[in-house]
Amino acid sequence: MSAPVWRLAIGLSIIGLVACAAPKVFVAPNFTRPPRVAILPMANDTNDLDGPVVVRQAIFERLATRGYQLVPLAEVDAKLKENGFTDGGQLKAAKPQDIGQWLGADGLVYSTLEEFNYINLGYYAQRTVKVHGRMIDAKTEAVLWEADRGWATRAVATSNRQAEQVFATHMGAKWIEKLSHRPLQLETMEAVNRLLGTLP
Repeated sequence: MSAPVWRLAIGLSIIGLVACAAPKVFVAPNFTRPPRVAILPMANDTNDLDGPVVVRQAIFERLATRGYQLVPLAEVDAKLKENGFTDGGQLKAAKPQDIGQWLGADGLVYSTLEEFNYINLGYYAQRTVKVHGRMIDAKTEAVLWEADRGWATRAVATSNRQAEQVFATHMGAKWIEKLSHRPLQLETMEAVNRLLGTLP
């Protein structure tokens, strides 16, 4: 189910679009955009296997539209695999300088998927995505930028009939999104836009 269909479906209930709390953002005082940036595989603090792939792709596409020169994701994954890394959670064991050399990248974007979930309690449904991002200078290993942002879509029913509609719509959307391996599209876009909106 596409984001527009989901928005139409949850129109059956009372809707609230709520941005998650916005913690502090760090931007290096001398921040300069690295000439070539690699978006590394995401670390995953959730139980969702599709989430890291979907959110990482969204980060890549958003940075590309902002004019960042990016190493293609397939190239990043292939080079990392050659050096024994297949998962974002493993990257702590590698030095940024080494990763930068493997990928021919000046900047590295590390990210963690902190929340990627559906909650459905009948009268209340919520879809949440929360992401932490950090850009490192591959040569000096200095942190250039760091932030985390999230987005939640909430639906609240005020009657038994609405509760049935909310439950059915929410479960149907979840099933279709999972089947297509494109879960939480609207929430992913909003979370990523807000996250990268803090990056110069």
